[in-house]
Amino acid sequence: MGTSFNIPDYELVIEIARGSYGQVWLARNVLGTWRAVKIVQRSLFEDSRPYQREFNGIRHYEALSRGHDGLIDVLHVGRNEDEGYFYYVMELADDQIVGQRIQTADYTPRTLQSEMNARGPLPAEECIDLGAQLADALDYLHQEDLVHRDIKPSNIVFVNGQPKLADIGLVAGSGMSSFSTGTLGFLPSEGTGGRAADVYALGKVLYEISTGKDRNAFPDLPASARGLSGREKLMQLNPLLLRACTSDDGERFESAGDFANALRRLNARSAFSGPFNWRERRLIALAAGLAALLVLSDALLIYLGTRQPTEQTITSTPPAAEMPLQGKYDSGD
Repeated sequence: MGTSFNIPDYELVIEIARGSYGQVWLARNVLGTWRAVKIVQRSLFEDSRPYQREFNGIRHYEALSRGHDGLIDVLHVGRNEDEGYFYYVMELADDQIVGQRIQTADYTPRTLQSEMNARGPLPAEECIDLGAQLADALDYLHQEDLVHRDIKPSNIVFVNGQPKLADIGLVAGSGMSSFSTGTLGFLPSEGTGGRAADVYALGKVLYEISTGKDRNAFPDLPASARGLSGREKLMQLNPLLLRACTSDDGERFESAGDFANALRRLNARSAFSGPFNWRERRLIALAAGLAALLVLSDALLIYLGTRQPTEQTITSTPPAAEMPLQGKYDSGD
């Protein structure tokens, strides 16, 4: 289809996105399944170090991408040394109109940016739920010592309706501060290398989608918010956004997980209502597994402990129904 790239077992159909270092293609595999394939070219880098760094970041990310629902899945990574590029195959974002029911090359990915374009500001409750899911995904990424470095509405996609952090080409090890990566307006003063920078960017995203205002207008609220009480969800969300996007280290959230928990509490019906974060889900799964193991162990011990005594009882003691009656009913005979 007009490209010289050779991706084994995939047909590159149309280019759907282009960045500084490569392109993303709508592709179809030999089974007819639609995927997204990103191709990163060595010739677009000034030298080999950032090219290799990006490859290493993807290699690290691939190993953990399927561990959280809020991260775009990387299904395969390949490299063509002779032609000077590497590539990775990802799950495909929903189409803006037909979701995953893609039949032709007429495809427009559903992103958070396209949702805003179609719907305008999103309801605060929806923004809070979405933010909690994405902050939890960030926390998972940060615990693996990786940072995203380019969180913005167009880099958040939906897969089967689930919001996911995508465009993971700038994912790198934590602490690699930079002022040349990321997108203006979503960058804190210290650059994009730290975990707090990802939280800052997500806070700006939630500001845009909840207020409909540009990120550079932060922290101004729309005129329609002036009459809202403190009980309204948008007014409850606003203090959390101020904390996420402050330049004062002492006022910031300690982690993306803390941000996720604070958001989740705004919509929680009770202390026991879900959804749970990734750590809690792991603990619940572990507890359920241990409980099942204990039940099985107990059942096995009961089985092994009562089988032999039961056989002895049957041969030595007749059932209660067959025992002769005793007591006052036979005392006169």
